[in-house]
Amino acid sequence: MNYAIVIGIDHYEKKPLSGAVADAKAFADWLETKGGVQKENLKLFVSNSEDMLVSGPEIDIAIDTINRAARNNSETNRLYFYFSGHGIGVTFDNTALCLRLWPALINHCISGLDYRTWFTNAGAFDEVLIFFDCCREHDTLIKGNSPAGSWNLPIGNRNPKVLICNSTAYGKLSYEVILDPVNENNSPGAATGGPAKESESDKKRGAFTTFLIDSLNGDADSDGTGQITALALKDHIRNNFKSHAEKFKKTQDASADTLNGGDQILICTVPVVLPQFNCEITFERNSNITLYGPNLEDLWTGDVVDGQVLQRNLDKGFYQLKDNRDTTLPPKNFTNYSPKTISYERF
Repeated sequence: MNYAIVIGIDHYEKKPLSGAVADAKAFADWLETKGGVQKENLKLFVSNSEDMLVSGPEIDIAIDTINRAARNNSETNRLYFYFSGHGIGVTFDNTALCLRLWPALINHCISGLDYRTWFTNAGAFDEVLIFFDCCREHDTLIKGNSPAGSWNLPIGNRNPKVLICNSTAYGKLSYEVILDPVNENNSPGAATGGPAKESESDKKRGAFTTFLIDSLNGDADSDGTGQITALALKDHIRNNFKSHAEKFKKTQDASADTLNGGDQILICTVPVVLPQFNCEITFERNSNITLYGPNLEDLWTGDVVDGQVLQRNLDKGFYQLKDNRDTTLPPKNFTNYSPKTISYERF
């Protein structure tokens, strides 16, 4: 049985966000429609301007209710825990998740590490999947509150496989971006020939969550097997998120880690759909450019102008872009990791 706690907070009094609530609702929708979580097993907490919801106690109550229900279930149990909002990097392993009254109440945060420990100690789950879309800048004043009760005492003999995904590196920022259609004719899904991607929206959203949902909808199936495992998602994030962020002119590098054999988690199955192109290059100069292949063969040469986009279908391997007019500029080397995954480069 699959269970989920999903949290999204925009309405901080002093530092409001724009896309965290939309991100949380979008991830909750994916969980219900494609992630195998029944509506009664999904607890969604989002902020609004009218009340102080998402203050802490209601989250603990919801988790405890899920723990009790899952503990009595003998089948394989999975917990999704998702948070989108402000975050603080307490340590490399511990991210404080800022709740509704932060920063007016400086430590109105929960400890990501302590809550993860609660999930793994609960004796309720065989798989725990954690996703944090928030900053991880270090702040010595923030500690993050622990769950209520005896969260640090193991119950039963379940030792869950764990996947932990962070939207950014420790000590770094995580960004919201304005998402524009990524295809040249502005028709949703043109890149894949399928339905519109989460990243083909015109709304302000978290760069990581939109990438995550597109990944779970099939982008992370780099081998074309129709399965998204934790290992496949981890590799896809490592290989492709940074270039996704660069598409919006942001420097952000997400991370994913597994514990207790978490690589083996089969997250979901997806249709096998190959994109019409798997590499999009945006030029930032007026010049003549050559794209070289893995064996330094000339794959494409042409005159370009600033803002022009080149879309190509590339095999897996190393590639190089070279400016033929200004030979003082170094070439750009990049890697195409999968024929099925779209990568984005700027030159």
